[in-house]
Amino acid sequence: MSARPIGDHALLSDCRSAALVTSDGSVDWLCLPRFDSPAIFARLLDENAGHWSIRPTGQADISRRYVEDTLVLETTFRTTTGTAVLHDALALGRRERGHALGTTSPGTLLRQITCTEGHVDIEIAYAPRPEFGLVHPVLSAVRGGLAAYGGAHVLLPSSPVDLG
Repeated sequence: MSARPIGDHALLSDCRSAALVTSDGSVDWLCLPRFDSPAIFARLLDENAGHWSIRPTGQADISRRYVEDTLVLETTFRTTTGTAVLHDALALGRRERGHALGTTSPGTLLRQITCTEGHVDIEIAYAPRPEFGLVHPVLSAVRGGLAAYGGAHVLLPSSPVDLG
């Protein structure tokens, strides 16, 4: 089990599934496309069961909040050289409202980091471990991101910068 207190995690949801994000920018739990699906990231249960972190390379003062009236998590990293803001959310389907929330969810985790002041070096660690950490997928660079082959699904994180 993770030694990190559960209170250090923020919740993302699309009304069909959920993700838990640590205060320092790591998705330590994600099951897609539904709550009862096997987890893709399960570091909450085992340090080697997968995570996806986006954070500054060095020390940072961290604050976070939900964007008003949403489940969009905003994490602000203040370093000695600048400030970066990370937004995390699980995507909803088009025009979903009221009782329709989650009915057409695309099962997509959205993560965006933006440097808002100065310069901040960012490190990304993408370690999916489908089936609650039992599968170690093969990662392959593809145009616009990565492909993770292993388990029941192909995972395709996309990025405007090259990932290796």
